[in-house]
Order: sequence, then structure tokens, then C-alpha cells
Amino acid sequence: MKNFFRSLIVMGIALSGSIQAAEYPAAFKISSIFMSGPTNFHFRVISNNPGAWHCHNGPKNPSWSYINENDPGSKGMMSALMAAYVAKKTVKVVTEGVDTPVGHMCHIIEFQISE
Repeated sequence: MKNFFRSLIVMGIALSGSIQAAEYPAAFKISSIFMSGPTNFHFRVISNNPGAWHCHNGPKNPSWSYINENDPGSKGMMSALMAAYVAKKTVKVVTEGVDTPVGHMCHIIEFQISE
């Protein structure tokens, strides 16, 4: 049992180094939405400004951020972002930069929709 808890602590320390502080990119309109596998940056929101950033050193050209299907509240968040896309509303996301094997990605943790 001690080894199990030690493993959890080591994993927590390892993971804590890969997630950055919250970032607040400029508001944008969603130009498109891309969906892939449930844990492979599942629901991607692509900005209408290809050179914009969603998190420091995140994907550009096109600029995008993501929600995974297993994120808490993901279905509601995906539905709201899809509605914002269809209605051509402005979105302001809050992201966390996450280091992954394929590079630095921008994980959506919250957002606001406005005119």
C-alpha cells in the first residue's frame, strides 16, 4: 500500500511540471471545430485569427485549443462552444498550457461567450 501511495505522489509531481498557469488569450470568433478521438485533443476550437495564440507556445496557423471528452463538464462545454460557432458569437477562453509528446497544447478550462 505504501508503494501505491508513493507511486501516486511521484506521478502527481511529474504531472504538476507539465501543466502551466491559466492563460487569457484575446477574444475570437470560432472559424471551425475539429473533432478527433476522445483523449486526442478531442474537441478543438479553431480561431478565426490563424496567428493568434490560445496559450504561450501553443499551436498556431491555425490557432486552436481543446477539450477532451473525459474532462469534467466537457459535454456542456462542447455544446455551448458549438452553439457559439453556429451563432457566430465571440468567445473568450481561459486555457492551461500542457506539455505533451507532440508539443505544447492549450487545454480549455473555462470560457465566456458574448456578442
